[in-house]
Amino acid sequence: MIKVFLKRFAKKKLSVVAFFVLMFFIFIALFGPRLCKYDPLDQDLRNIYAGISREHWLGTDNLGRDTLTRLVYGARVSLGISFSGVLSGCMIGILLGVCAGYFGKWVDTVICRLIDVMLAFPGLLLAIVISAVLGNGVKNTALAVSIFSVPSIARMVRSVVLGIKNQEYIQACQIVGESNSRVIFTHVIPNAMSQIIVNTTLNLGSAILTASSLSFLGMGVQPPDPEWGTMLNNAMTVIRTSPIGVVMPGICITLVVLSFSLLGDGLRDALDPKLKNV
Repeated sequence: MIKVFLKRFAKKKLSVVAFFVLMFFIFIALFGPRLCKYDPLDQDLRNIYAGISREHWLGTDNLGRDTLTRLVYGARVSLGISFSGVLSGCMIGILLGVCAGYFGKWVDTVICRLIDVMLAFPGLLLAIVISAVLGNGVKNTALAVSIFSVPSIARMVRSVVLGIKNQEYIQACQIVGESNSRVIFTHVIPNAMSQIIVNTTLNLGSAILTASSLSFLGMGVQPPDPEWGTMLNNAMTVIRTSPIGVVMPGICITLVVLSFSLLGDGLRDALDPKLKNV
């Protein structure tokens, strides 16, 4: 099974490249700070907006802080917010989606109305509202991303469960007297896992973009903490005279978001047994 998956996934060249790009950024987030000789918060007011040099490979920012160092530490913050927010949001979304699809009736009605209310807001607007209520900071930004991720996952899981629960093997389990919890965790969720993995991967890219947007608007991670959206905000006013402060965080955000999207497409094609010709 794993060999078949790897063989199908390997055919998606762009997805393979995206996978290695993401592995590079994850490696940088985990081990990059150990390789940096500067502290991301150290200020050098004599070298404000310094250009590229041997000492500062990507120059400095508005407070003389090393841009490369802040990019490396910012990868840890941005990816940490994305993974923690999306994974926690997915667990809640899976629980809601499974309950709605499996039990139906009033449970389905209540959960669907809750999801409809959340989906009535545009994605970024919902994140802004949540951030405005919770406040700024890394933890609250991750929590906003978590809540933002719930409705899409819940709706997807519900639709998958509606198709699974009518299968003969599920009905057989119910006839022999297996509990609902056992049926859900032993049969329903495992059979929906491929779709969950794909949607979670796609949501990780959206979470990076949402967290960076919140920080850019001043409603997410706050200075002096290094975060790609915050770095964009700080360098926005000098984009003409010192463009590297905007270009480098923008490239990082673009690469990560695009890589998650391409990886999600590759996983979808590799995990879908109906696509035999892929």
